[in-house]
Amino acid sequence: MFDDKPAKPTLTRRFLRLIVMLALISGIFGLGYYTGVGSLGKDPVDSLKTQVQTMTASVVEKSSELKRDLTLRHNLNKAKAMLLEVTDTIQQKNFGKAQDEVDKVIILLTEARAMPDTHEQVEIQIDNLRTRLLDVQDDVADLKSAVTSKITVIAEDIEQLRNTVPSL
Repeated sequence: MFDDKPAKPTLTRRFLRLIVMLALISGIFGLGYYTGVGSLGKDPVDSLKTQVQTMTASVVEKSSELKRDLTLRHNLNKAKAMLLEVTDTIQQKNFGKAQDEVDKVIILLTEARAMPDTHEQVEIQIDNLRTRLLDVQDDVADLKSAVTSKITVIAEDIEQLRNTVPSL
């Protein structure tokens, strides 16, 4: 005959399935969260701090290089302009003023060479220019007006050196 026992209610089965699915989903979520947090390392703030410090050091280094290069280029431009003024002064037969101006150019090149972190090749070229300018200064003191050709060559060499210095 008939079994008087009622069949399991479908509502209870559905509820059990829902509970199992929620437990499974929350387990997967927990595993993903644990994996994600574990892969970040010890502390994300420390790693961010390290990255910022590295970037800051890099920016400071590059800006100091840029400042050095621009200052060197400016000093070389100024030295060239002063040498061209010396040529005009010599043509006007004002040898005393020309000697003072050559002395100022030598001082300017000495300051350019004394800048920190100047490349060795640039230092050698500046030393060469200073030596040649000392010879020019002696020629000016001896009232030799033919020294203008030497000054023109030195001005061209300064221009060439200025073009070898890295720029923007």
